[in-house]
Amino acid sequence: MSYEHAVVKFEKGIGTLLCNSCGIAIAKGTKHEDRKHYCIMCMSGNCKAKFKK
Repeated sequence: MSYEHAVVKFEKGIGTLLCNSCGIAIAKGTKHEDRKHYCIMCMSGNCKAKFKK
């Protein structure tokens, strides 16, 4: 499965949707809309985390 906008990390066959801004896990699974996803903290402008690659 390929995503153009959504950031999904796969480990042991399990997908994890990550925030496009800071990289925090948002949801498990592989059925995510291919768009940019942001955590609540990034959407509020209060996130202090940096994206972890």
